[in-house]
Amino acid sequence: MPPAKTGYRYALTQPGVVAFTATGALARLPVAMVALALVLLVSETTGSYAFAGALSAAFAVTAALASIITSRWADRFGQVIVLRILAVLHSLLLVLATLTIIRSAPDLLQVAVVIAAGATSPAIGSYVRARWSHASHINGQSALLRVGFAWESILDELIFTVGPLITTALAFGVGFPVPLVIAAAAVLVGAMGLSLSKASTPPPALREGKRTSVLAVVRTRGLWVLITSALGLGTLFGALDVGAVAFTGARGSGSTAGVLLACFAAASMIGGIAYGARAWPGRLHRHTQVAAALLALVCAGFWFTDTNTGAILVASAAGALVAPTLIGVFSLTQRLVSPANVTEGLTWTNSGLAAGFAFGSALAGIGVDAFGSRAGLALCFGGAFLSSLMLFAGD
Repeated sequence: MPPAKTGYRYALTQPGVVAFTATGALARLPVAMVALALVLLVSETTGSYAFAGALSAAFAVTAALASIITSRWADRFGQVIVLRILAVLHSLLLVLATLTIIRSAPDLLQVAVVIAAGATSPAIGSYVRARWSHASHINGQSALLRVGFAWESILDELIFTVGPLITTALAFGVGFPVPLVIAAAAVLVGAMGLSLSKASTPPPALREGKRTSVLAVVRTRGLWVLITSALGLGTLFGALDVGAVAFTGARGSGSTAGVLLACFAAASMIGGIAYGARAWPGRLHRHTQVAAALLALVCAGFWFTDTNTGAILVASAAGALVAPTLIGVFSLTQRLVSPANVTEGLTWTNSGLAAGFAFGSALAGIGVDAFGSRAGLALCFGGAFLSSLMLFAGD
């Protein structure tokens, strides 16, 4: 039997792959735009960063929770119909949220519309990874899944590098409402385009006459370990965003925060490319454990550096280890859940990541106010340690 083919070129030449990865990337670009766009627009309109942060958090938390339900529907009824409904509703609600903010509608109305927009936000990353899972199942090649998940991790890093740049450029260069309108257009076009890629869509798992609990998938043995590990990684990401601004600002160079975060994202992209480019010996679980343990060790360096240059070096090293850890966590999730529930299972893990981001951002802000500028970056170690601890505890 000939060895399985591997590599990005082979993976990206599979039928339908270019179409669903391209449209999927466009559809999830707003994930890296909406939260920042809300903060910029609301703070500019009202002058209140507290209300801006509250709206942004309301959107993020609602999206993380509601996407579990909508992903469940995607597994049950198929991605096509769910994507089309969510694309239309989400884009319309983003535009409506923009109007309520710029027209200074009552605060409760603004909150309600933003929550509704979050509730209709599709978990595009999970939909696309479910398609990679389906493609690898059809081909009978686990290597295809590893490369596919690595590719999506690379695109995620690219999106989170480009998204904030687009948002700030549009807000300050064209107008503060514009990023939310562009995000609405991107999710509409991207999600509709993804729904047209029917050949790559996993078949719906209709369960006639059988109802399962909404918590049935999360009860899968070992899944909570991976969700909590993702929570730790999300905490790292959220703490890094706040910590970078506080740390560099305290040293008289707040703009260096952008350099630090860009180096982290670029290193993560390189780490994802390197990890996905070859087949690694040994078990996937062991690879992920090693990457997570090294990540925690590197993040401990934030405790000892006192210069912007040192923080950038630590962030770059951490970034290179984040992608293999994240790829491993999502790949292990895919292996645990049944093919009929793969989108929902991946969304549970992704929601752990999103919840961790919100938690890390909030806790880092509190820590900086209470203990100084280093506290935010120091919390990155806590997130990485939790992620590693859960992976070893679940062995």
